Amino acid sequence: MMISRLPLKGILTACLMCLPSLVSAQQPGFASTLQSTLDQSAQSGKFTFVVFHRDNNAATRDFYQQTQTGLLAHGEKAVLTSAKVDDPAERALVEKLGISRAPMPLAVVLAPNGAVTGLFPRTITPDLIASAIVPPTMMQCMKELQNQKLVFVCMTKTDRIDVPEGVRAVQQLPQYKDRISLVGMRVDDPAEARFHQQMKLEPNKVNGPYAVLIAPPGALIGHFDASASTEQIAAAIHKAGQCCNDENCKHNHAPQASGPAGSRR
Repeated sequence: MMISRLPLKGILTACLMCLPSLVSAQQPGFASTLQSTLDQSAQSGKFTFVVFHRDNNAATRDFYQQTQTGLLAHGEKAVLTSAKVDDPAERALVEKLGISRAPMPLAVVLAPNGAVTGLFPRTITPDLIASAIVPPTMMQCMKELQNQKLVFVCMTKTDRIDVPEGVRAVQQLPQYKDRISLVGMRVDDPAEARFHQQMKLEPNKVNGPYAVLIAPPGALIGHFDASASTEQIAAAIHKAGQCCNDENCKHNHAPQASGPAGSRR
């Protein structure tokens, strides 16, 4: 077993401070054009870059143009739209995102599965845009983390997901059974190479059941192979301050993500 408590770098770190994954949240009595766009993006598997603004001034137009230009390099992976942050039709979405008082203009990036993968106030660059278009497994993990789940990313070299027995046993413990998500990932999938780096994973060391544990808001807790015991895994969760949902527990202090690289500025 190899334990690491180094925070994940980049877009996964914050998971936008554990924002809930976005679901349909249309304000009663109003037709949300933005929600319709999000629904279409979800069906087509595209990321949606939403430029929120209060006024259609020069700063907003420049920000929108920079975003549009930056997205040219990503082909059909993303769509761009805009919305007024004080539009009554978008109030439910704005409240869900918690951006009503955020500095504007603001780009919010939403993955096809509803996860928030980027928040960029006032400044956006090609690198930031690229950071928000995350690999498939990373996108799935971000959604689970934003729903306050402990995520075990289970590595595999085939289409069959092997879960270490210690991880399965921890998942059955009363204090964890409703708080753990298992996500499978093929270590030979080139599309996931960026996520390998985030998790400090060396694919050639994956032989048999192997899992990486990530906790909200995006902290790397440890790597566990088939030899990891239930007690060792539970101890790592406990040490990371993720042992329970009791806010008064002296151990219950979520590990801090390092820096705002990628997702927040």
